[in-house]
Amino acid sequence: MLRARVDRHRCIGAGNCISIAPTAFDWHPRQTGKAEVGDVSSVSEEMVREASMSCPTQAIELEEVDELLPWRFRGRATSAPQRVVKTFMFTDIVKSTNLVEVLGDEAWWAVLRWHDETLRSIFASHAGEELRSTGDGFFVAFETPDAALAAAVAIQRKLAEHRKTQGFAPQVRIGVHASGVSQLGKNVQGRGIHEAARIAALAQGGEILASSESAAGTRFTGTSPRVTELRGISEPVEIVTIHWT
Repeated sequence: MLRARVDRHRCIGAGNCISIAPTAFDWHPRQTGKAEVGDVSSVSEEMVREASMSCPTQAIELEEVDELLPWRFRGRATSAPQRVVKTFMFTDIVKSTNLVEVLGDEAWWAVLRWHDETLRSIFASHAGEELRSTGDGFFVAFETPDAALAAAVAIQRKLAEHRKTQGFAPQVRIGVHASGVSQLGKNVQGRGIHEAARIAALAQGGEILASSESAAGTRFTGTSPRVTELRGISEPVEIVTIHWT
């Protein structure tokens, strides 16, 4: 069986877990914009894992509980996470809720399906590993900043081309940041993930923001670095806007 815990310091109120498993997760009654664990046993373990994977900041921690094993044997089979350096990308469709209202459910699903297929194709062609889908965006890991930025540029160019030829494509914002993290399978943990998510949240539609240290030494150019405070992060970071046109 699974035991779940929500780290409310990491939780940013995206609500993906509640949408996927509304009986297993719910809004905290006393902390606005924070999720809490409900009745995890009310849904399948697969659904709980899907809800956990949907969290853009990995605020949901899962633990395997084997009640049949004596305490001295518990956890021995668990693999240890490895320390790795990855470049993380967060993408997000800007004002997706407004688009659903304007387009209607059927048209929105067609747009979202095209968006997902297009971005996943670009991730694959640049050796990106999709870690999570957030409903209207993605959390992806790349081996190098150059590969991540190449994918980001390809995404914005593809969207721009589609608008020109087909008349419409959703506006997508992208954030890129390289950092060392702890990884076990597709589960990654570390401050750098939060920084990448916060950088993406600062971007406008059609914009690629990257930490300046991630963009340095790549083949891509950007604006002059600017120091920015990231919500929930004590130290400011330098970010640049990557040129893609």
